[in-house]
Amino acid sequence: MRILPLLFLAISPALSKLVVDYQAARGDDPSVMGYLNLEAKRGKRVLEHRPDLYIKKGKDPKGVACAHFHRKKGNIRAEYHALNKVTKKNKTYTIRYEFSLGQVQQSLMVWQMKEYLTNNPTDGGANVPLALKISKDKLQLQYQPAWGVPREVLWETTAKTNTKYRADIVMRTGSPGWVQFSWNGKAQKLGKSQKTKYPAITFPGRSDPKFGAYGGAEIDIDTYVYRAQIDEK
Repeated sequence: MRILPLLFLAISPALSKLVVDYQAARGDDPSVMGYLNLEAKRGKRVLEHRPDLYIKKGKDPKGVACAHFHRKKGNIRAEYHALNKVTKKNKTYTIRYEFSLGQVQQSLMVWQMKEYLTNNPTDGGANVPLALKISKDKLQLQYQPAWGVPREVLWETTAKTNTKYRADIVMRTGSPGWVQFSWNGKAQKLGKSQKTKYPAITFPGRSDPKFGAYGGAEIDIDTYVYRAQIDEK
């Protein structure tokens, strides 16, 4: 089944492949999203699920099947790292991400495109080129073009708890590449230029997508993921 909204039907299904396919409604285990990435304190990796830090098959507060990402106050990361070390340059990735928030918390990141090779002052790559991140009461699509450069807010909406959202992110990996974004099935205009296809450095050296909950460790955090799919062309 194709994962794309009408906005992105220009991407040919004959030339693309589904490389990540998690759907809670059909009973998938959350681990199909990728590599388990739990972290209690900075640099303190947690190898297995535990009561205060886990990602498990469950239900949201409304009783809907989901992957339940849970962190007690103080724990900083509960994510699945998708396409670990296999995301490629000069490819078009289409991500369908359906989720809800248990809390609206400053600096909570629910999706990120994380750089692993050039994210340092010498090489100059952004640490996180793209992210869905909360700032105050807003959920924002943020873009950082390079190391040490302030993040740009490409798009934002008021974040609400216990509300199912669908984000579709299409990006061309490169330096430069580009990004397109759809929210609940509607194409969004991005940045000050209000472009639907926004030029962006999406792949400074080696970047991979991550789903879940990072940052905002001052309170208990719960996020609920219903679908996470990635299409590669």
